[in-house]
Amino acid sequence: MKDFIIIGTMNIQNKYKITDYDGLDEKGNDNAQLLNRFLIENSVDILGTQELVRDFIDRIKETIKPNYKIYGNFRFGSSRLVKKLEIFDKFNETASIISKHLVLKNKTVTLPWIPKNPKDLWKSIKVGSLRPRVATIALVEVPNFGKINFINTHLDHKMSIIQIRQMNHIINIIKKSKYPVILTGDFNMTLAMPRFKLFIDKLESIGYKWVPNEHITWKHQKDKMPIDHIFIPQTWNIEQVEVLTDKYLDKFSDHYPILVKISK
Repeated sequence: MKDFIIIGTMNIQNKYKITDYDGLDEKGNDNAQLLNRFLIENSVDILGTQELVRDFIDRIKETIKPNYKIYGNFRFGSSRLVKKLEIFDKFNETASIISKHLVLKNKTVTLPWIPKNPKDLWKSIKVGSLRPRVATIALVEVPNFGKINFINTHLDHKMSIIQIRQMNHIINIIKKSKYPVILTGDFNMTLAMPRFKLFIDKLESIGYKWVPNEHITWKHQKDKMPIDHIFIPQTWNIEQVEVLTDKYLDKFSDHYPILVKISK
């Protein structure tokens, strides 16, 4: 039985311009198969994902069997009405968690996403930021580690006031956890941003540390700094950090995945 786990975060990229996107792109690439290859070749234990949509998830569920299962609900929910409205379905993303270990329970929570000030609300509409953001929480039973609350999210990408509210909400969730937490996600922020540095400081004050990474994770990031991040308990050891830039993943997404090998 191994004494370490490999966890990661990966923005899958919602290719919403492709109708009913199911992981098959316009060039015939099968991203569900590529994701399965990525999981197996890298012996991933738990992976936080962002921007998955319904048709893609349906194919992933079948493709990653029997080694893995996927968990997480949609930002607009999964009601019949939402399913009927295509415009919602295209943007009805999840922050899903993929795990090879037993998930005892899981839930998806909505983060604050509506500005309190009416002026900010109008700005949020204009910049295309007014849409729900979620976090998925999975209680995972991991050999040699015990129970872990794995939290995965995808924060607002336009408005700092919303990002701050969302980060504070996540901190409150972590504070209430009875078990050690691993936090992953696309935070749409870099270390150059004071609000994100403050978030790191707040997490440190309650016993969690940022996994150091200097490699770009969003391919279009001009300052060459990561916007995808991972946090783990301060007492755990970081054995290895890797941002994968393998050729076979070139067309998979506009993000690079991060993998971290952790021991206790």
